[in-house]
Amino acid sequence: MSDNNNTIVLADEFNLYYLIKNFWKDRLQIIIIVSIFAIGSIIHSLVVDEVYEVSSVIKPADATEETTLNNTGPIMGFSLGGYTADPVVNNILITLKSDTFLEIFYKKYQKEEKLFGEAFLEIDANSGSKREAEERKRYTALKILHKIINFGINTDHNTINISVKLKDKYFAYEFLNDFLLTMKNYINDQNLENLEDDIKFYNGLIEKAKDPTIKQMLERKLTDKIEKKFTMSANIFTITTKPAVPAKRVYPKRSFMVIMTTLFGGFFALFIIAIKSPIQKIIQMVKE
Repeated sequence: MSDNNNTIVLADEFNLYYLIKNFWKDRLQIIIIVSIFAIGSIIHSLVVDEVYEVSSVIKPADATEETTLNNTGPIMGFSLGGYTADPVVNNILITLKSDTFLEIFYKKYQKEEKLFGEAFLEIDANSGSKREAEERKRYTALKILHKIINFGINTDHNTINISVKLKDKYFAYEFLNDFLLTMKNYINDQNLENLEDDIKFYNGLIEKAKDPTIKQMLERKLTDKIEKKFTMSANIFTITTKPAVPAKRVYPKRSFMVIMTTLFGGFFALFIIAIKSPIQKIIQMVKE
């Protein structure tokens, strides 16, 4: 009989009437818990580092005109699975993922505190040999670069959106401009290297060819390659939306953060008050 009474008492504690009664009785505790969450979120949103995003949209050039890169093989371990059928777009995406390309920025900006400063100071403080520190710096720098540089494909318009997220919005703006220029030159240099190899290849075939017809055909091919070498510009892509200094930060979103944290604090407070009385009764029954 006693067990049945205890079960009824515990069931009553979760009755809507008793819940509302408990909430009203412990309203001061609810207010205190919600206030702690709200004040904590305000303080956090004020002291946390602000992050700004600078973005740009690029339009790849015509695949038949501006590139000679092979789009069938992987580079630095990245395959083309899930990429587009456009070889220029794929070349750009492979370059963006390539550690070989990103190492250019590691070497160029390794003394830039706004990019690698805090991470490199920690490595210098904890690393043993100079060689070990250099290896850790390289690995950390590439990891940071992969994190702050984001990109996506708009297949409808055949464009690529590239963005950079950093604490300093002016440095982010300068960095993205330098990034786009360096990437254009990097891909263009690779194209020219491939054309040089093709020109040497056709020159060798022409020297060995005996048949006048074959020789004439090879000379036409060679002429096309030479013309392409001299007419090819660095226009692997055009910038349709230029980078601009952002007016607003992307993190923290203070209003959203405070509202969501306060709501969570309210639900948490109601949950605590709802289970407090049944737990107290259970403890009392165990003792008895």
